[in-house]
Amino acid sequence: MIREDGVTVFYDDDFVGDRIPPQLEYAPQTEDGSPEVLPRSAAYGSDEAMRMGILPFAEYAPAVPPDRWKEVIEYCHTQQIFPVYHQKRAGLMPPWDQDGYGFCWAYGLTAALMNVREREGQARVRLSPFSLGWLTNWRNAGFFMDRAIAGARQRGIAPVEYVPEYNLRPSTFKPGWEQEALRYRPSEWWDVRTGRGAETVGECLAILSCGTPLYVGYDWWRHALTLVALEWDERAAYKVTFVLWNSHNGGEFVRIGSARGVPDEAYGLRASLLTS
Repeated sequence: MIREDGVTVFYDDDFVGDRIPPQLEYAPQTEDGSPEVLPRSAAYGSDEAMRMGILPFAEYAPAVPPDRWKEVIEYCHTQQIFPVYHQKRAGLMPPWDQDGYGFCWAYGLTAALMNVREREGQARVRLSPFSLGWLTNWRNAGFFMDRAIAGARQRGIAPVEYVPEYNLRPSTFKPGWEQEALRYRPSEWWDVRTGRGAETVGECLAILSCGTPLYVGYDWWRHALTLVALEWDERAAYKVTFVLWNSHNGGEFVRIGSARGVPDEAYGLRASLLTS
């Protein structure tokens, strides 16, 4: 359905079997035709995930219980706490998209970092997802979200003035781009336990209610996005609609009210490296 504000909302009835609604169909233009997002490589709570800087959220704070979801969601919108408001204030995103490249895994991560920098009051800098291209050996290819997190934590994400978007030729980048990228690094992430229905939703809401965006992935869509808010909706599965920033179609907000909106991977960016 199309809401009065022109935003497309998808409910359970829009999903039949494995069919994706036409409005969400998108063929990633990777070099070998592979999915944009590959399944996570490090198990939840594993030593490998810890080394990547991905910490189990459940060990630090509880999920928001379902009987408080409506209250918390309404409060976070009234006080403009949800990261969607940081993103709009920053004004760095529109128009901004992956332009047909299979780099949603890099765009979702970069969007989360820019969002957190706005929350932290840091300088507004447009960062280039293509500076993460070293992770795929400068190929237009899909990648792992957790390994992308580890790579960004190690080497950072360079500003677009150093690494132009849609450019995978590092010999043409502005000299010093690797050193500059080190100034823009995500430091620690919360790892959400997925596949647990209401518990997963409650952990996502707990993180969002801190003003923290989530870098999320969907197996059915084979796509990575940035989760920036929840909305209360009695008609939707779990009575919430997931508000996501999508790097397709010029950069847009997509709302999914279906159970399909519960992410299969979800990482909340706790903090960035303070640089300015």
